[in-house]
Amino acid sequence: MLNRFLGLMGLLPLTLSAQSLLIENATVLSPERNQPLTSAYVRVENGRVTQVSSAPIQAKLGEIRLDASNQFLIPGLMDSHVHVSQMPGLLPDGEPKALQQQFEIQQPRSYLYFGVTQLLDPSQSAAQLATFKRQPQHPDIYHCGATPILGGYPTVFTGPEQASKIFSYMIIQADVQQPIPAGLNPAEHTPEAVVAKMAEDGASCVKVFIEDGFGTRSDWPNISAELLARVKQAAKQYNLPVMAHANAIDMQKIAVDADLDIMAHGMWNWNQYRAAQDVPDAIRQILDKVLQSGMTYQATFNVMDGLTNIMLPNALADSNYTKVVPADILTWYHSEPAQWFKQELLRDFEGLPAERIALIQQQTISQGERVIKYLYGKGHPMVLASDTPSSPTYVAQPGLSTFNELKHMHQVGISLKDILAAATINNARAFGLSQDYGSIEAGKVANLLLLNANPLENIQAYDSLDKIILHGEVIDRQSLAATQ
Repeated sequence: MLNRFLGLMGLLPLTLSAQSLLIENATVLSPERNQPLTSAYVRVENGRVTQVSSAPIQAKLGEIRLDASNQFLIPGLMDSHVHVSQMPGLLPDGEPKALQQQFEIQQPRSYLYFGVTQLLDPSQSAAQLATFKRQPQHPDIYHCGATPILGGYPTVFTGPEQASKIFSYMIIQADVQQPIPAGLNPAEHTPEAVVAKMAEDGASCVKVFIEDGFGTRSDWPNISAELLARVKQAAKQYNLPVMAHANAIDMQKIAVDADLDIMAHGMWNWNQYRAAQDVPDAIRQILDKVLQSGMTYQATFNVMDGLTNIMLPNALADSNYTKVVPADILTWYHSEPAQWFKQELLRDFEGLPAERIALIQQQTISQGERVIKYLYGKGHPMVLASDTPSSPTYVAQPGLSTFNELKHMHQVGISLKDILAAATINNARAFGLSQDYGSIEAGKVANLLLLNANPLENIQAYDSLDKIILHGEVIDRQSLAATQ
């Protein structure tokens, strides 16, 4: 209580750091417990939890004491699909660069503002990860090695020369006729070679792209079944799960038939079944294989939500944008140059009114929702994955999109108890991190959240954060806001 009083009086910093921290009188909500642990005491030493007790723990001399009376202590959240690179909505040529610099400073703070203490980026360069980690306060971040085929998605947008600079783990597929960039050694771009390099670089997973075109397109080269099998076999040698980028029925069937470990998107593209009101049998068969295999399945509602909400006139009306977006960036988002991506979408829909496009997109969102409802109804565990930002839409912002993903999951019927598990232990297990994260137990990393409301009673409780505890360091939530 004394520390809290001194902090309010300005006599202590809003970030508290010590070798030893004692959290007192908290209600502990952790997915491994069937019931809350009330009036609990949790000790943290050297960044890890060392004791969790329903009985009072005697404070040590010099130990920081944090009174958590009437508060709820939960594990820090994990978002297992983010991209910590370019500012959402930045112009294609990277201008204005000063805004990108502001974004890089605020980005990790925005994730922490919404309680996201662990991230997984499935396709990021070492340089950008280093930029993220240089910020003084940032979530723990893990990454996959992203391995597109030369000439396939997403290299179709860059060309061979640029792709060779961006995708260090790119695979050369013999039947795809593409000029091999100068200096690129094909022997270093086989499935075996690139997966070995990923493992050496500390990747937590391998990401493959199963995508032959967006919408009605199907003319992009796709990874062959033979190469896919070799990627999986190579990944198995290093105990790395394989994540598949796929969002259409035919692409997800390829991933499921290949027995991959993680589906990186919900299935919102139903192709010829678009007009169906229920889940068609062909889709049920794919989803039943997901259930049988235990494949981790990411809903990523945020992808379609972002493409839909940018069409709305009040797209940035949520007051939380001021908490995660610096004022200069928010002002730019309201400018004419910032509307370039919205204008591209309007052209794609051949001039339909924005409101009409939003309604069309809602149908696509409904399809993804029905897939998740089917899996969840069969008892499949969920994971929290927002894919922030999946496209250059400025409505998809770090931290806030994760919170919106939680709300969308609850909207489709996932219970609050299962949402807490999805955001904590389920993600930790899916990526081999459960020895360190996902629950409040002795020995685990002390990435914890203190909430003023119970997340097992109301989804809005995740926005009632008071303190973020990162490796034992106590951070006042408001100190992380973009606008104080």
